Amino acid sequence: MRKHYWSWPIAAYLFLGGLGGGIFTIIMVCENFLEGGGFGVYCLGSALVGLVCLAFGTFLLVFELGQPQVFLRVFTTKTAIIKWGAVLLSVCIFAGLFYILSYLSEIWSWLAWCSFLIPVRGLSLSVAGVTGICIMIYTGVLLSSLKAHSFWATPALPVLFTVSALSTGCAAVALSLGVWPYSALPEFKLHVTDSLAAIATVREFIHSLDIVLIIVELIVLFIYLLLLRGAGNVVAQKVAARWLTGSFAGWFWGGMVVCGLGLPLLCYTVLGGVAGAYIAPIFALAGGLLLRFLVINSDDRRTIPGEDLFYSRLPKGDERFLTAWGAVPGRK
Repeated sequence: MRKHYWSWPIAAYLFLGGLGGGIFTIIMVCENFLEGGGFGVYCLGSALVGLVCLAFGTFLLVFELGQPQVFLRVFTTKTAIIKWGAVLLSVCIFAGLFYILSYLSEIWSWLAWCSFLIPVRGLSLSVAGVTGICIMIYTGVLLSSLKAHSFWATPALPVLFTVSALSTGCAAVALSLGVWPYSALPEFKLHVTDSLAAIATVREFIHSLDIVLIIVELIVLFIYLLLLRGAGNVVAQKVAARWLTGSFAGWFWGGMVVCGLGLPLLCYTVLGGVAGAYIAPIFALAGGLLLRFLVINSDDRRTIPGEDLFYSRLPKGDERFLTAWGAVPGRK
């Protein structure tokens, strides 16, 4: 009862699930809401990355649960919150796959049969984007629903995870703009100059959006920790103190605040150039991953009434009654 039951695969799943959802959300925004519209095509490589993240994250979740051979049962349960995660992941994966295949049918002749997906390309992206938003929120709701874990059981956690997932989604899209399969499309080969200009426009928009998201994430993160640090719950206070001044302080201040949030913000706003284009997104992704690992390892649980007394009365291993039975004549 006092060990970490959720280990690194769950932390990686939460990161990859949020990242995949964030990627498809950002692509949907670029396609439908960026001035001029139609910029989602430049993020085809990003969509492929998002699809891989969601698929691999689901793989980690299925095998971490311990019984992968019966994972389909999760779809039949009526009350478990993990059912909604499974449904959202499945819908987002298939919608994202249909979106990508609609473009690949224009590149590879052996996928020409997928051309029937072209008319529903926009719908596929919208479904992937909306379910991506839900997945980002779900990764926080999954933990916050576990009421015994005081550091998780707060409405602020889904907000923090959602903002972080959007930020890492921006970072992943910025790093993969204009790569394959977009670079193999006929329209890119015919209009290289216009395409590169459009890609630069999308990258500038994403960098600006990520600046806002990083600032919001910093604010939410510190409000989250300071509220728990001053909370009446002793367990929550203990964990928050561990982050701010205890054993996690180095990872939090050095890894999360400085490298994962502060450095990307500096690269975006001051340094620019290569630092803003490549270094900032890489550190933003690392910061998002570190956040999940720190949260998963902050699973201190409130004890139930009488639990401490029960554990205090368990044998330690050197009690006389544990060996007395074997000392009886005739007993081995």
